[in-house]
Amino acid sequence: MDTTARILIVEDHSFMLAMLQEYIEQEEDFEVCGTFGSGEAALESLTENVPDFVIADLSLPGISGLELISSVKERYPSLPCAILSGHSERHYADQAMTAGAQGYLLKGDPDELPVAIRHMLQGQRYISPALHY
Repeated sequence: MDTTARILIVEDHSFMLAMLQEYIEQEEDFEVCGTFGSGEAALESLTENVPDFVIADLSLPGISGLELISSVKERYPSLPCAILSGHSERHYADQAMTAGAQGYLLKGDPDELPVAIRHMLQGQRYISPALHY
C-alpha cells in the first residue's frame, strides 16, 4: 500500500479502544483518524471526515455495530467496514456480512488486526480463522 489508510474505530470500552488504537498506529501504513464510543457519534463524524476504513464493535450503546455498518454502507457503499467482536458464533459473522461488513474479527488476537485490515482495504472479505468459516 502506497498511502496511509485512515481508520475510524468505534468501541465503547475505553481500554479496548486504547489498545486498538495502539495496535493500529504501530503500522506505518495506518493512521487512526477518529475514535468514538457510540455508533451515533461515529455516524455524525462521517459528514465531515470520511475515513478509508471503519472498524466497529458489535455491541455498542444505542445503535449496534450492525446498525452502524448498515448506515455507513447506505451512505458510502464503497467504504470498507468490519465488525470486531468477542462473539465467536458464526451467526454473528453472518449478520455482519448481511449488514454490509467486509469482515468479522474476534477480539483477542491483535496480530490478526493489521493483516485483516490490509485484506479488506484490497477489496477482500476477511473472517477470523477461529470461526472456521
